[in-house]
Amino acid sequence: MIGTLLALLVFFALFGIFLTQYVPLWMTDNEAQFTNQAGTAFLTFKSGIDSQYALGGPPVLGTPFTISSQSVPLLTQPTQGTLTFLSSTCPNGFYARGTSGETPQNLGQPVTPGYCIFENQTLSTGPGGSGRTSFSAASGSLEMLLPNRYYASQTFFYEDDGVVQAQSQGYQIMAFAPPFNVTTVASNTTVSSSFLSLTGNATTVIGQGSQEVYSHLLFNQQLSVNGYNTTTRTLKPFNYTFEIGTLYPCAWSRFLYQEMNTSGIPYSATPHPGTSSYNFTNLWVGGFPRSIPYTGSCNNPTFATTQLVVNMYQIDYATLFYAGVVVSIGVGGT
Repeated sequence: MIGTLLALLVFFALFGIFLTQYVPLWMTDNEAQFTNQAGTAFLTFKSGIDSQYALGGPPVLGTPFTISSQSVPLLTQPTQGTLTFLSSTCPNGFYARGTSGETPQNLGQPVTPGYCIFENQTLSTGPGGSGRTSFSAASGSLEMLLPNRYYASQTFFYEDDGVVQAQSQGYQIMAFAPPFNVTTVASNTTVSSSFLSLTGNATTVIGQGSQEVYSHLLFNQQLSVNGYNTTTRTLKPFNYTFEIGTLYPCAWSRFLYQEMNTSGIPYSATPHPGTSSYNFTNLWVGGFPRSIPYTGSCNNPTFATTQLVVNMYQIDYATLFYAGVVVSIGVGGT
């Protein structure tokens, strides 16, 4: 009997060490792998959509998302992620010509900007020398929440063709940047960007295993602008505005700030005619937070959006991919 008790004591001591030391390490590794799989899935999903609108196909692509981690058999449950797609997040829509309350200053702006994930891009001269051209839309978002218990909790968020990764306590990075690029070569400033609208049925999935997420290409068009003046038949520099409403201002602010710092065009709070420059103050609409670099809190418990705007003056060339994609989760989704 004494020998049996001693053997049991040794067993429980070793088992206790296993539970308190080895199991947490095992689950930490599982959840770290789970986080890496989520990041890879978002990168694959974004790359697929970029290929669809840039190349015009294929019309449908599917990306597998692992929505749960591995477990420790018989001892711990897997960590389950939450995969959510929201297609429209802008209450009351946007101001358009002829709508109630529309003015030249708020044209193309959301009626309720504080709770609207959106994108607005405006060119003072459109393709072929046409007039002011503006694109505004609720961009839609694909989000995956990883409530890790041993590894740091993570959230991946795909909006405006960029993937943001946020960690607990509000730390945010632009994990996979959108195709927004500003370059200056031989005194010519070129802007390239995408305007992507995600639509579809709002869906939330929680479970184990994996889930397929499909992207259905609705339309795509490439716009090229060189400021051509139909009257003088000459190329004339034009202005370009890039604006977003986002739940993750720290990640977007840092990305936009670094992109413009390396663009080769100077910052100017007061732009001068005939000189290429940029600033972070929207001159058309005032009264909303548009600070870049963003100095507020990264933690956003109220889920209010922050508008960030980059104004570029005297741009020589611009290329814009304009596209719409339907996102569906699960086999048979439309």
